[in-house]
Amino acid sequence: MKQWHQEKNAPPPGSYLCSASDIPPGGVMEFSFGAQRKTLFRMFVYNHEGQLRAYMNVCPHFDVPLNVRPGEMFTSDRSQFMCAIHYAKFNLHDGHCTEGPCEGVDLEVIPLRIDGESVFIAEIVSE
Repeated sequence: MKQWHQEKNAPPPGSYLCSASDIPPGGVMEFSFGAQRKTLFRMFVYNHEGQLRAYMNVCPHFDVPLNVRPGEMFTSDRSQFMCAIHYAKFNLHDGHCTEGPCEGVDLEVIPLRIDGESVFIAEIVSE
């Protein structure tokens, strides 16, 4: 299985994303990289109680974005992320699927580096 940085149009480590203050607590900011809609690399950064976390915006069940409309990737009570197509639910703090067709599988985490207020894609750590 490919990791996020092996996907077509994945941003390289060191890519600037935004200012940390651009994402309020409980908020999300979406990013896409690439020129063609069909091959876009989609990701989002979520502010979980002041801690920024980034995930690929792809349902692990089927290769579709979690949301249909910008920013609408939450359950109605905003306690989890939810795939708008398959209704799979994912923990906010770790991306783990707790319910739905991909239960037990995680959203792909993208490492971040925060330098002051600037948010960057972090270097890839070899396992």
